[in-house]
Amino acid sequence: MTSVQTPEDMSPALASAFNARDLDAMAALYDEDAVLIDETGAECRGLKAIKAAFKDILKGGGVMTSTPRLAVIIGDIALSGADWRLEPRDGGEPLEGRSLEVLRRQPNGSWRYLIDCPTGNMLVADRPKQPTEIAIFGVSNNAD
Repeated sequence: MTSVQTPEDMSPALASAFNARDLDAMAALYDEDAVLIDETGAECRGLKAIKAAFKDILKGGGVMTSTPRLAVIIGDIALSGADWRLEPRDGGEPLEGRSLEVLRRQPNGSWRYLIDCPTGNMLVADRPKQPTEIAIFGVSNNAD
């Protein structure tokens, strides 16, 4: 089973498992209750759904590289992110993005994905701007 000891090592471990076409190693990086969010914003909840999504992704092949860019740890939770690139087997146009993830430290000290949004940059950039209501200490501020 794949074991990652620091949040910074998560995205390179996923790229390595992808490049080895090792579906079980990819799934081992995810918490039992994990959520994988695809490029449309749809959620794959749980390991069974995540493995099914990765099975489809692995069919496309290619070589993935991933460079960690962020890791903020508070207790047993971490916010992380990486810049990734997928070079297709057929020499077509590469895919790239900036991921955003929430990780949970396991009882043995290793880390696993709890929430994985590989296309986090696209989801934020493509969403229409909506007013956000922020309530702090009972004071409401409608931030546009």
